[in-house]
Amino acid sequence: MSMSETTSNRRHFIRKAAELGFFAGTIQHATAEPWSNWSGGQRTQAQSVFYPSSEADIAPIIHRTQGTLRVVGGGHSFSPLVPTHGSIMSLEAMNGMLDHDPHNLQATFWAGTRIASASPALTAIGQGFYNEADINMQSLAGAICTATHGTGRQLSCLSSYVTHLRLITAQGDVIDCSTEHDNELFQAARVSLGALGIITRITTRNRPAYKLKETVKVMNLDAAMSWVDSHKDRYAHIEFMGFPLGNRAIVKTLEETQEADTPVPTPTIDENKLLDLAANTVRHFPWTNTGLQKLIGFFVSDSTRVGPSWAIYPSVRAVPFNEMEYELPAEQGLDACQEIIATMRRERLDVFFPLEFRYVAADDCWLSPFYRRPSVAISVHQYYRQDYHPAFRVLEPIFWKYQGRPHWGKLNTLGSRQFHELYPHFSDFIRVQRRIDPQGRMLNSYLRHLFQA
Repeated sequence: MSMSETTSNRRHFIRKAAELGFFAGTIQHATAEPWSNWSGGQRTQAQSVFYPSSEADIAPIIHRTQGTLRVVGGGHSFSPLVPTHGSIMSLEAMNGMLDHDPHNLQATFWAGTRIASASPALTAIGQGFYNEADINMQSLAGAICTATHGTGRQLSCLSSYVTHLRLITAQGDVIDCSTEHDNELFQAARVSLGALGIITRITTRNRPAYKLKETVKVMNLDAAMSWVDSHKDRYAHIEFMGFPLGNRAIVKTLEETQEADTPVPTPTIDENKLLDLAANTVRHFPWTNTGLQKLIGFFVSDSTRVGPSWAIYPSVRAVPFNEMEYELPAEQGLDACQEIIATMRRERLDVFFPLEFRYVAADDCWLSPFYRRPSVAISVHQYYRQDYHPAFRVLEPIFWKYQGRPHWGKLNTLGSRQFHELYPHFSDFIRVQRRIDPQGRMLNSYLRHLFQA
């Protein structure tokens, strides 16, 4: 059984146990199980792991433990947000919709709810998220705390659609915040990296339920960049995944439609198994990279499909990887992308996974990488069995050159000084963090490096 299957099965058990009522109270592992994120790139052995089933369980955990307390969501962040020698808390048992407002199109969820569950639940009441990422296994709290996003020039990150939050502080106090109540805390909490407290309830502003038509095309990489640039205002969602050495690209667009749903296709090949085979082949025989990338068009066909938004947004990502992503000023996105591609070709970087290029709208969340700046998100992925450091070390300075802000859930090497320069409200966030958690209990070593340096 693979690492990803083991992690998935463990989380499936926790989720099902919660649904069946096995978590009548708080469960603490006597000997904490080792924790790792989805890719295995972040690992830790905490003193204890807790699974509260209600808000009433949380304050007693806080008072009976000492040292750092970190909350884990779906484990889909690649940056070291969770690792600690203190305690870990999972809100997996606190999931589902709590309430909804059909007049104002809002809904409140437990923070541990996975997007994969929340989105169809919204459809059932006639609502839908404005946008979603292409991986939907994140918890709502985890996605919001890291400014997770989808793609769309007029669509901002998920955090920007939050209207109310409830969090429990490191002292056990329960605080509800919004623009009307403790607005300063609300502005900090919408993208908080879990540094302010334990978010338990999230209310989002939504839109009427809708359907999407996905169109996938395979084309020359240089042509794909030109095509995406010229069509970026035509489609609500547009992106490409480029293979620089093979000069190939997969272009994907999403548009709203009233067309009939298409049948769920029966795959003739397992694309994830092929991806794993190709990436592993390149790992052992780097000279095959260019040739394998040129074959992308033989394994990925032009296609269309139609369905409810929750069924079209996500992609199956069964082959683990590690990821670096930066958000750049939109007007410089293609220039930066071309420089990255040229560098990957010149250096013959041993990377088979594609480069991803997306548009994201500006927002006003203090620590959002899209704060007051329409952006292009460029992601670099490395197969989980390979050391990502050599490729990321070469490419990261290009992102810096274009004033890039890293995705909080993705790998980067920036520190407190750089973040002070990149975020106008970074000092304001630190001030709020120290007000809410003066002892720094919610900070692991990585966050202490960022917020207490």
